[in-house]
Amino acid sequence: MDNQLNFSDILKESTTSLTTGGSITIAGILVALSISLLCGLFIASVYRQCYQGVLFQKSYATTIVLVTLVTTMVIMVISGNLVLSLGMVGALSIVRFRAAIKDPLDIVYIFWAVGIGIANGVAYFSVSIISSIFIGLALLALTRIPSRPRLHLVIVNCQKEASSNIINKISSIGRKSILRSESVKDEICELVFEVQSFKDAHEYHEVNTIVGVEQVRVINYSANN
Repeated sequence: MDNQLNFSDILKESTTSLTTGGSITIAGILVALSISLLCGLFIASVYRQCYQGVLFQKSYATTIVLVTLVTTMVIMVISGNLVLSLGMVGALSIVRFRAAIKDPLDIVYIFWAVGIGIANGVAYFSVSIISSIFIGLALLALTRIPSRPRLHLVIVNCQKEASSNIINKISSIGRKSILRSESVKDEICELVFEVQSFKDAHEYHEVNTIVGVEQVRVINYSANN
């Protein structure tokens, strides 16, 4: 006797479950949503700590939390029900999301939130909690450890006779430095350096200690630095 269900049997059971209601309890719903809320808040806090852009968007952090909750709700509704699963796929196929993603890393947070919501929707709480902690620590480590030298544009205004000392000082600070421009007017010299260094921008203000230096400006090439 063949004990395997064919497609028509699965469809019949799903239809019966759809009309009679599922076995999800109110306590189970509250537990799943509560854990999803905590995980979503954790993801949002990691996003705040790892954000390297110019303007932090609180609305995006709120979106991360809501995506986690909504995904949990959807998975609890369609879990084990083929009819609802097919209906959800059809409904999502007509939805068009047109929000612009400015940073490719922002996509990672959305997928992270969706994954946690799916895990909590099927009551895999240990997977969601452990994965959130592991991914969060990985992101914090990757954003804190420089993977390549930072690129800076260092502009120094000084007296002409101090230019040689400034060039030597910039070379000692940076891993690699190139003098891109040198202009002189009325004994006032402007030097423009392109510098690669693992050090922060404030390290270049040591150039101010050189006699004859009037102003030092440091510009980052990338907002991720």
